[in-house]
Amino acid sequence: MNTSAPTSGTKPPSSGQRWPDGWTKLHVYLTDLDEVKAVAESYRPVIDLAADKPVAHEWLHATIASVECDAAGLGDDVRRKLVERLREKAAEVPAFKLTVGPALAATGGVLLDTFPGTGFDDLVANCVEAINEIVEGDVGRPCGGPGHVSLSYRSDAVGVDTSRGAIQNKLRDVRPGRTEITVTGVDLVRVIQSEDASTYTWEHVARIPLGA
Repeated sequence: MNTSAPTSGTKPPSSGQRWPDGWTKLHVYLTDLDEVKAVAESYRPVIDLAADKPVAHEWLHATIASVECDAAGLGDDVRRKLVERLREKAAEVPAFKLTVGPALAATGGVLLDTFPGTGFDDLVANCVEAINEIVEGDVGRPCGGPGHVSLSYRSDAVGVDTSRGAIQNKLRDVRPGRTEITVTGVDLVRVIQSEDASTYTWEHVARIPLGA
């Protein structure tokens, strides 16, 4: 049952849309991606060729879940309860191995695929459930589609390129183009979107460990 939440305000934007002015959002991110940085760098020449805006290594992440409301509307008590519940639900998921890569050319950017989905999907489901138990309004959302790590975004000024086949072919030439990591925890963060929706940075809120 929900314990607290914003009850009014601007309608949350759909995935990929520009957020309302002044908005920030709470997300659960996988940010322990040191092993992924070398893989990301190996794809950089193709990203530059695609005229995308690359994600700086310090902001590489895989989205687990989001809280689709303005973070400013959530009081300290709600955040505290949310952190507690996220830790309880994440602890139900044992640490798991995840293969990150190879890269895929989506219409709005280049991303690293992740596999397998078993542990990742369980973590996503548990985090969304925790959000919706604490924050009123059914504002918990899973990551968009299968797990992934975005390597680049296309700004509003550039627009969406619907002919990404040539870029995909060049991405396939990058080898090995993948690495394996062990996921032992995630982070609750407050995310800031750039004006052209091409960059996402964040402030750390809390560490959310997985089970043993």
